Amino acid sequence: MKECEAHAYCGAEDIAKIKPVSQKLYSWLIKPLEGELQENKVKNLVFALDRVTRYIPMSALYDGKQYLVENYTIYNVLSASLTDTTAKLPTNIRDTKVLAMGVSNSVSGFPALSNVPKEVDNIVKSSKDDKGVYPGKEYLNQSFDYKTLRDNLIGNNILHLATHGEFVRDRKDASYLLLGNGEKLAIPEIQTLADLGDIHLVVLSACQTALAAPSQDGIEIASLAYSFLHRKVKSVIASLWQVADSSTSELMQNFYNNLANSKQPITKAEAMRLAQLQLLYDKDVTVSDIKRAGGLIPEGLQSSSGKKPESKTFAHPYYWSPFVLIGNGL
Repeated sequence: MKECEAHAYCGAEDIAKIKPVSQKLYSWLIKPLEGELQENKVKNLVFALDRVTRYIPMSALYDGKQYLVENYTIYNVLSASLTDTTAKLPTNIRDTKVLAMGVSNSVSGFPALSNVPKEVDNIVKSSKDDKGVYPGKEYLNQSFDYKTLRDNLIGNNILHLATHGEFVRDRKDASYLLLGNGEKLAIPEIQTLADLGDIHLVVLSACQTALAAPSQDGIEIASLAYSFLHRKVKSVIASLWQVADSSTSELMQNFYNNLANSKQPITKAEAMRLAQLQLLYDKDVTVSDIKRAGGLIPEGLQSSSGKKPESKTFAHPYYWSPFVLIGNGL
């Protein structure tokens, strides 16, 4: 689910608690390669993770001064067979069609997601007067059901699903997304959808959609994200834990704005990185703020803009790091 109960902001004290753990992970995973990465001016990191490391947001690893996302563009791949490394979204906004569906009402015991309508409205431009980014269609609440999803997939490049998601441990194929009519879009239903090869990106703006779990024989039960990739979707943005409604909505709106409105064409991975940095710094971050080697030009970016008290920002990794890009990052 997006947000199960009233959530207090994570402040500076909470950040201080997680940095030592994050720094230890950095020392194990990145530190041995640090010199080589810097010498070769590497700016993009692609992770093929295994077992428990698959459920750690690499963007939140901490080197003692900065998070990994402050120095590199990051995305994950599950396997070579599931990764198309050539396809790209159309560079012309008018040629990129989006199907956005979501749940804002309280349904089937799940709480209301009040930010979903704004999130969807700021993504979809269904008429010339809309403030959305990409042309397309949107369906909310009761109109978001399996049939509507199935019948509107063709002709779209992006599928955005803003709803509750639940990871069901130790039950193969039981994890699901919540539909607007209260029914579940579980892994078996995803597998009945037609070939999704024309869809370049699926965004699962919901909780725990990147999670899987080991079964008794050690083989991982497929995650919701994997299920879409298996249907030949080029890439999926999914989450590693239960996410907050307000920060998720802001992250998603920033991501699409970055992807569509950058002065120069950027990749999905770059658009996600900028969206994460915008929450981390509580201010706009653009491609022009990035050094050639991939790191950030530091002047004026390392502190909050002062718009809010630190305790009221989304600077904690809880807010900006749970969403991971899996598959084609171009």
